Amino acid sequence: MDRIIEIIELKKMRNETHTEFHEEVNHILVKYNAEISGITPLYSHYQIVLDHERESLDIIRKSSITTKIMEQDQNRDVSYRGFFDTIKGATNHFNAEHREAARMLSNTFKHYGNIAKKTLNDETAAINNLITELRKPALYQALSLLGLLDWLDRLQYENDLFTELMRERYTEISQQTSYRMVETRKETDKYYHAIVNHIENLHLSEIPVNETFIKELNTVINSFKHILAQETAERKKSPNETETEINTETETETEIETEIENETDTDTDTER
Repeated sequence: MDRIIEIIELKKMRNETHTEFHEEVNHILVKYNAEISGITPLYSHYQIVLDHERESLDIIRKSSITTKIMEQDQNRDVSYRGFFDTIKGATNHFNAEHREAARMLSNTFKHYGNIAKKTLNDETAAINNLITELRKPALYQALSLLGLLDWLDRLQYENDLFTELMRERYTEISQQTSYRMVETRKETDKYYHAIVNHIENLHLSEIPVNETFIKELNTVINSFKHILAQETAERKKSPNETETEINTETETETEIETEIENETDTDTDTER
């Protein structure tokens, strides 16, 4: 027997979209849960974890450090792009020695690929490694010849400032006693899937389920599938973008926050 409820990939949603989706599902369940056999205990848990997710999203929105991290991540991406573009321009210099210096530096940058596409901590590490390499005698001399040492210092400054903001946010997270988005999203999804599975089992057992409820729920799911498709398309690399070009599109505050929480959890697991 075929499924009666559409499938949607909740893990790929941005935080605001994720919470909004569950708000819409909850709105439908408020109307119909009394008519669905045996669903009340699951729905009660779903309401509780959804409340936790709302609180988590509110904490993220109120974090001034998260806003600063988002802005500073953009600043260092712009500095990296400006630095690399200046070097690429020098590969067309009329002086052969300058062209060779620029070519050597350009190859070094290309080795690191699209740094702005990396996760927050990976980008920080990549920039630090690049700066260390650029300070080695041959490359440093090439930068000096081209008059680009100020770009090197600027990139170092922007990356160091980003690192300090991340440390402040880690401290802030460690002091929070309320719910965290990564954890609450998993819990909300768990009870959503439990509710869906319960309804599908009723259908398999040929126990009637309100058809209007199913239609409304599938309408919401299909609507958010469209939103998810748009979000996914926005994240994909432009067809004209090469691996060494930098995408300086600003991430949302909650995307930044989710990365921070994921990386915090990874650090904790490593320590264990």
